[in-house]
Amino acid sequence: MNERRYLMSSTGVSIRVQRGISRVVKVFTVTCVTFALVVATPAVSAQADPVYPSENEINKAKAAVGSKGAQVAAVEADLMASNASLGQMQTTAGMVNEKYNLARILLQQRTDAAKSAGERADAAQKTAGIASDRLGQFAATAYMQGGSLGQLEAFLSSDGPQEVLDRAAGIQLIADIRARVLQDADASSVVAAVLRRQAAQAQAQQLAAQQAAESARAAAQAAVDSATAETARIHTLQGAMIAQLATLRNTSVVLERQRQDGLKAAAETRAAAAAQARAEAQGRAARDSARRAAVDAERRRRIAARGPVSSPPRTSSPPRTSPPPRTPTLAPTPPVSTRGGVSAVIEFAQAQMGEPYQWGGAGPSSWDCSGLTQGAWEKAGVTLSHFTGYQWDETRRIPISDLQPGDLVFFGDSGPTSHHIGLYVGNGQMIEAPHTGAFVRYASIWRSDILPFGGRP
Repeated sequence: MNERRYLMSSTGVSIRVQRGISRVVKVFTVTCVTFALVVATPAVSAQADPVYPSENEINKAKAAVGSKGAQVAAVEADLMASNASLGQMQTTAGMVNEKYNLARILLQQRTDAAKSAGERADAAQKTAGIASDRLGQFAATAYMQGGSLGQLEAFLSSDGPQEVLDRAAGIQLIADIRARVLQDADASSVVAAVLRRQAAQAQAQQLAAQQAAESARAAAQAAVDSATAETARIHTLQGAMIAQLATLRNTSVVLERQRQDGLKAAAETRAAAAAQARAEAQGRAARDSARRAAVDAERRRRIAARGPVSSPPRTSSPPRTSPPPRTPTLAPTPPVSTRGGVSAVIEFAQAQMGEPYQWGGAGPSSWDCSGLTQGAWEKAGVTLSHFTGYQWDETRRIPISDLQPGDLVFFGDSGPTSHHIGLYVGNGQMIEAPHTGAFVRYASIWRSDILPFGGRP
């Protein structure tokens, strides 16, 4: 009985142990499976995710680079446009300044004309007054003598024939003198009246010229003020654009400014080369035209000198061979003016280097373009007007290729309407008073608006 209980008890324990072991095995199995899954999960996940950077990210990066390149190009284009705007603005201010210079010259001419007309009118009025006084004296004398019986008086009071003749001759002489005095008085009054009208007209022209000069002065000042303000605005804008370029390129502002200065200089070099080629081509065309005109004129002169020629009789002799036509010889280029010495002209201009530009300035310490060339050539004893258009008319035309130191270089659409001028010193260089905010300096003559002919005083 006891054994049986023992066996039963042992069997129960065995069953319980087996059940416990089974539970442990199950837990261990689950744990192992779970651990295996945990360990295996990263490998499975790594195989399922896409490779970095993704194609979408690469496309976005490419788009960003392209967008940055487009921004850089746009900013550089804006910088170039702003530089062109500065140049155009300076040209406009120069044109307005030269209009003011012309207005001042015209005002001076009108002032001189009004003064001269007034002096002539005063002189004529004085002459008319003298003639009127003489006529009055005759009238007063006749009145004091109780009048006159004219030619009857000579016969009624005469003592003989000779006295009659003498008195008649005297009366006739007095009558002639009185008639001349009357004519002189009338003529002097007419002349005085005409000259007074001319003086009044000259004064009216002077007033109009004064108003025009004042208007031109106001326009020049407004143009300079506008150019100064716009220049400051553009420089500020350019500084911001250069900073933007530095950010886009991941460089420094200093490097970007240096790069932009280099690009600007390269563009100016290309423009100068194009301007030089264009001016030289225009000069060659003008010389060819002058050569053809000289040939035609010489041919017409020779035909006119020979007169009509009758047809020669026919002979059996062989025809004469005409000599080949001669190439016309062009007149040599006029020599450089030596009045006072060109060296004095250039030395004077060099002495003004670094002095400020001032519109309407003609020294002694500030200048505009035509004021500087006027002052320089004055040192050589040559008088030039303070206006580019007049300086064009006051000088001889010289092709650009034949320029010599001391010659004048003009810029604009034409000589009479030129807006800028410089003093040529050789090697494609000139001394100029450029524009507001700048100083007298050396500069290249090769600009887009250079005229194909210079001027030699």
